[in-house]
Amino acid sequence: MYARYAPSFRIELEGETLEHGTNVDVLSVSVTENANEADSFAISLRDRHAESGRFPSGARLKWLDHEDLQEGKKVTISMGYVNDMRIMMKGEITALAPSFPENGQPRISVRGFSLYHRLTRERRRKPFKATTDSGIAREVASALGLTPDVDETSAEQPLVSPKGETYHAILSQRAQRIGFELAVKLDRLIFKKPAYIDRPDPELTLEWGRDLRRFTPRLRTYGLYTEVTVRGPQTSQGGGKEPWVGTASAGDERQKLGDESASQIALGRFEENRYTHPDHNIRSQEEAQDIAVAKLEEKSLEFITGGGSCMGRTDLQARTVVEIKGVGERFSGPYYVTQVIHTIDTNGYRSDFKVKRNAL
Repeated sequence: MYARYAPSFRIELEGETLEHGTNVDVLSVSVTENANEADSFAISLRDRHAESGRFPSGARLKWLDHEDLQEGKKVTISMGYVNDMRIMMKGEITALAPSFPENGQPRISVRGFSLYHRLTRERRRKPFKATTDSGIAREVASALGLTPDVDETSAEQPLVSPKGETYHAILSQRAQRIGFELAVKLDRLIFKKPAYIDRPDPELTLEWGRDLRRFTPRLRTYGLYTEVTVRGPQTSQGGGKEPWVGTASAGDERQKLGDESASQIALGRFEENRYTHPDHNIRSQEEAQDIAVAKLEEKSLEFITGGGSCMGRTDLQARTVVEIKGVGERFSGPYYVTQVIHTIDTNGYRSDFKVKRNAL
């Protein structure tokens, strides 16, 4: 039974720890987890004079002027319930926004990102030693002091020599091309296939009328592909041979979150929608085929999208599969979680989420 009693959090700064119930200055804490972009956090604090009991009349303020609450400082946030908390975020402060109202105490909003933001700040100017996408991801992880969590890729690329691009630009382009996700969780650099492909079984269940407070799904067939063709350059094989061509047809998704995939539904209900994608960097037939399947899956996963809210759950995480029940036969079933916002404030602990599904 999942314990849902007293919400609790712990905010560890470089030199100070703020805990739920022991520090009345923390008004709210929120962590946003994403499947394929940077995680972020937001902390709202009631500010006051550095000396207890004194009015903050423009003198030094406890939090706004605190040495451990400055831009670039490291933050670790744990959330959950008393005796049952999980580390949700390891990040760095990137923004401070104080507010000095006409009446009442000052407040300060502290915002920041996971270590993902290092990808957006660091630039690469020398060539990579690796010749595969997975090898390049490992080199980036090493350069930024992160632990690589990488799915292997076999396609050999020519010398990759960036011209001052950020690590984010380099890896996100390569991830999007082959249908991978790019994320940083705690100190791990993730460069992998969407997690539902290898782990399609739901890790938890949410039922409307019980633990699911709100759910709003949307089914959309517009633009669904029924076939994807990926073509390499005309000279890709040399010697006057035909270019490498990969084709993914309706139903070729590697994993379906249901019985009938979005592409199969589009083929059965509407006219064919064939998409051809040129790619001048293809180096093998296998790579062409992998990219074609990735393009089909990317579009199919937009078939059903939705958002909802439930009582706070630390086990509801981005890059996992959740089962939604009690919302009718058409919309009940497994969904891939792409975002979760965990919030603890005066109203308690809640989790708001976004999901996607590629089948019925």
